[in-house]
Order: sequence, then structure tokens, then C-alpha cells
Amino acid sequence: MRVIVYRNYRFIDKDPIIDAIKTVVKTDEQLKDNQAAAITGVSPTTFAGWFEGGTRRPQNATVSQVAAGLGYVRRDSLNADGTVTVGFVKARKLDYKEEREKQADWLLKQGRKTKKRKRNSK
Repeated sequence: MRVIVYRNYRFIDKDPIIDAIKTVVKTDEQLKDNQAAAITGVSPTTFAGWFEGGTRRPQNATVSQVAAGLGYVRRDSLNADGTVTVGFVKARKLDYKEEREKQADWLLKQGRKTKKRKRNSK
């Protein structure tokens, strides 16, 4: 396996964006994975993979969905040495209860199921 190391965006284990989005979800908003999932539409297993699992480089679209779904936008800073510090800032205040309802409605319109499937008993 080949590892690519960039001069201005460096990390060894996990992409720094994981720590930045974890700060938003767990510290700033104090959400559990399942709460963040209900608001953003991103699977709770994705959050678990980012925060406690083996995901090293999350998809930009997924990170952007989580941030926007929680009312944040990405605001990185460029350090004097040329390296990037990843960060997010609150762009709008949201009522998360209302956002969960909007997300559930959107999923229904998209034809996705939001209720657990009933298992056939045999």
C-alpha cells in the first residue's frame, strides 16, 4: 500500500477533518451518533467508523452533508508554516427537532424507508 504525504495537509493516522467534525458533533453540539444521523441523514455507522473505527479518509460529500445538516460550514486556516488546520464554524442556528422532521420527510420523498423493517418470523 502506497501512502501519500502532502506538504501542506499532513496526517499520519486519520484525516484531520475527522477530528474537526467530531468536535462539532460531540463537543459543540453534544450529539450522540444516532441523533446526528437523524438530523443529517448520514448513517450512525458512518459516525462510528469516523470517530471510533477504521475510517481514515472520509468522503468530502459526506462530511459536507454532516456539517451543513448541523448548521456549520468549513473554515480552514492556513498556518505560517504553510500547513492547513481544518475547522468548522456555525453558520446558522437550527432547531434540531425540526431538522430531524425535515430529514425524515425528505427521506420519505426520496423513497427511502425510515422505519425498521419487520422481520419475518419462521
